[in-house]
Amino acid sequence: MTPLGQTGFVKEGPLQGWFVRVSQMELPKGFLVSRARNAAMDQTLILDGIFPEREKLEAFFQDKAPVVEWAE
Repeated sequence: MTPLGQTGFVKEGPLQGWFVRVSQMELPKGFLVSRARNAAMDQTLILDGIFPEREKLEAFFQDKAPVVEWAE
């Protein structure tokens, strides 16, 4: 399961080389995926969308970033 609020580095897939972070949102309800070029998440920030359900979030990662190294 994709962790919330942690920064990860994409090792494989179309988003390889990007840092990503997932946040849970109340309005609109869902999960927001952010990506950036550095671990501080402040350079070249891109929002990949709000996924209304956990299953859709997991499908996005399986398709676009199947291997992510998550920071502890």
